[in-house]
Amino acid sequence: MIVFIYGTTAEAIKIAPVARRLEAAGVPYQHWITQQHTDALRKAIPELGLTPPDRVIANGWRGKPLKSPLQMVGWAFDVVVWAARNMRSLRRELPQGSVVVVHGDTMTTVLGTFIGRRLRVPVAHVEAGLRSGNWRHPFPEELDRRIVGRFADIHYVPSQEAADNLAGRPNVVVTQGNTAKDAVRDAAAAVDELPADDPFGLVLLHRYEFISNPALVRETLQTLDAGTPIPLRLIVDQYSRGAIEQTIDELGLTNFSIMTKLEHGQFVALMKSARFIVTDSGGIQQESAALGVPTLIHRVVTEGREGFGASAVLSGWDQDVVREFLTSYETYRRNDVDAGDSPSDIIVADLFERGLAVPVAGGAVPEGAE
Repeated sequence: MIVFIYGTTAEAIKIAPVARRLEAAGVPYQHWITQQHTDALRKAIPELGLTPPDRVIANGWRGKPLKSPLQMVGWAFDVVVWAARNMRSLRRELPQGSVVVVHGDTMTTVLGTFIGRRLRVPVAHVEAGLRSGNWRHPFPEELDRRIVGRFADIHYVPSQEAADNLAGRPNVVVTQGNTAKDAVRDAAAAVDELPADDPFGLVLLHRYEFISNPALVRETLQTLDAGTPIPLRLIVDQYSRGAIEQTIDELGLTNFSIMTKLEHGQFVALMKSARFIVTDSGGIQQESAALGVPTLIHRVVTEGREGFGASAVLSGWDQDVVREFLTSYETYRRNDVDAGDSPSDIIVADLFERGLAVPVAGGAVPEGAE
């Protein structure tokens, strides 16, 4: 049995292409959710074509998304208590040959790895091996990756550079990119671009290290408002909305229109149509690179290399870099992005080869996985 353990909308988006390919091959799987994100994750699951969760490990912080380190600690405690209470029954119920699959760099990734180890089944880490080289940026994600890299059994790495970061560890599989590439390509095939006569830039800034720095929030929003040649559509989530909207109101900024998070297909249509994107999200970095949209990554460092040297540039939180991007973004556009191999296909084929993906009667083994 393949068990996906995840807790955020971004994890669900990147796991969904793998789950869809397993389902097409007739392979049963379960997904257990920790709900770091609550309402947004529950809404995203059916929109992504995933079945209802088989197990709900935790429900955020008292039913709401996590917004502070203290809430994170309380939520993590709930996850650990759930695991302790259910471990014996879970070991009895899971068939031999099961595997726990975790994704990325969240606290759920760490706790899912802990659960898999306690279940005494292999743990496979998707998007493994990425490193920024600085444990403080991004925090705590860099630490999460290092912990999971130590304890996972199978490492699905998006690049040779990521594989080199895991040198000496067994079971390192290069997937030729991130599953976000499949997520955005699957969605892009089903959506149309928005009208070209309504140009806009797309902004999504929501990471803890950004939102928790009020001076940086003010400086960045002022720079964007003053320097943009076109209107900006700024997407907020439950965590970032208060800080973003308050700052815009206090500064009297006029070039932003606020939008709440969209269903993934609608968001991909928005990305396809944007003249440029400004974000601190590693997931959006991966998706925008697959589309060739000019993208400014507003972070000090980033562990992923998608888009760099082509459609993406790293700001390092330097406002001069932001200003330069706003005047020259069109030079970063790429209309000839090579689709390349499917990371999700590579992962599914490897699970078959290891005997961890077992189709029910009538299921078809994917080509190349025999």
